[in-house]
Amino acid sequence: YQPEYVVILSGDHIYKMDYSEMLRRHKESDAACTISVMEVPWEEASRFGIMSVDGEDMITEFAEKPRQPKSNLASMGIYVFSWKALRRYLTEDEADPGSENDFGKNIIPKMLADGQRMAAFRFQGYWKDVGTLTSLWDANMDMLSPESGLDLSDESWPIYARSVDAPPIYMGGDSRVSHSAINRGCDIEGTVENSVLSPRVTVEKGAKVSYSVLLPGVTVETGAVIEYAIIGEGCHIGKDCRVGGAPDSALDGKWDLTVLAPDCQLEDGREVAPGIMLDHHGKEVLK
Repeated sequence: YQPEYVVILSGDHIYKMDYSEMLRRHKESDAACTISVMEVPWEEASRFGIMSVDGEDMITEFAEKPRQPKSNLASMGIYVFSWKALRRYLTEDEADPGSENDFGKNIIPKMLADGQRMAAFRFQGYWKDVGTLTSLWDANMDMLSPESGLDLSDESWPIYARSVDAPPIYMGGDSRVSHSAINRGCDIEGTVENSVLSPRVTVEKGAKVSYSVLLPGVTVETGAVIEYAIIGEGCHIGKDCRVGGAPDSALDGKWDLTVLAPDCQLEDGREVAPGIMLDHHGKEVLK
């Protein structure tokens, strides 16, 4: 059996798309390849593969992460190929010892150079490329905003995921939780605001977590404060630690998220400034 069309998806994006609409566009345009595209802010365009199109949204030019982009129409890394064309170009690419075997760097430019019909499919809806830590944090914060378009409780578009084998959330008498997403197995005695907590996270009495993403198995001891941070799986934050801070607390006007690698252990009272990244030994990583 040989398929007539092949759909190829990226694994580091968060979005909701009906692929049948993109396939319809591919068939109607009689294209060898159709690429889903979306307008992005001009200041971010150099992070993406950028398309130039004609009046019928047929692709005329493609540039992978250009320093000076000619367009802000970004590839979403979602492709529909006609199988015969895909097989031909993958076979030729594999035989080329100088190729990087990459769709954006090799396959798409070669097809354009050969004059193949390449169609753009303009996507309207939520999409986030989580290829950077900041975009990963943004996507988690989007889950907390009904206006973002990322609604996990949308019954018309259910999200299926692995079930977590953990007891229900426990919230102590002194706990305070607001505008947050809390997973099963969490034990909350402190304060959690505007944050996403993965399964089996513990926030002890007097601790505070705000505008942060805590991955599975994190423990935040009494009196510790975490702000604007991503805390890796299995991290242990000691008593009275201060990790991260709000943008207005940064020195020299520079600010970024604070990030702790998985299994990082912070001794009691340690302070980690905004924008600092620590490895699993608790040592600072130069960005």
